[in-house]
Amino acid sequence: MQNFIRKAADIGKVEVRTSNISGNGTFAKETIASGEYITTLSGDPVITDPNVTDLCLKLGISGDDPLQIDDALFLILNYASKTINHSCNPNAGIRNQSDLYALKDINIDEEITYDYSITSGVNDTWAMSCGCSSEICRQTIGNILTIPLDTLSKYLELNALPDFIKSQLRKAGKLA
Repeated sequence: MQNFIRKAADIGKVEVRTSNISGNGTFAKETIASGEYITTLSGDPVITDPNVTDLCLKLGISGDDPLQIDDALFLILNYASKTINHSCNPNAGIRNQSDLYALKDINIDEEITYDYSITSGVNDTWAMSCGCSSEICRQTIGNILTIPLDTLSKYLELNALPDFIKSQLRKAGKLA
């Protein structure tokens, strides 16, 4: 018998609609339980320097559109993946390479968000203004090292960091 994990996106638990954070967002149509697998962020893989500015200019995309999934590997996200917005107080995080999981219960009509900084490696120079409007908004978001230590510790405890980020933090002496 095949081991089968159904994702919230495949069983109609989410929908895309207008977001108060930015453009379109992904919202829960049903409650998504803490720890539940939501979806895998996906797109076209591109090998490039961690500074994606030139790539973004060449492709005519925003600097927050490529998703870093390894030291020099990025995904040019597909539409569904791009509709998951950033928050400095997210309700989802990334495990493995690009699997999105709920960090807490996500209620019906709540927008699904993750912290974009958890996918930006230690050598990435990317930064952007934040418009998440959470009580703990950092105003500007950048690479993984720009996350406050207490927040980073919380993400580690919740297993909400991609594997390559954990590896980079170990190499940089920021993680045991």
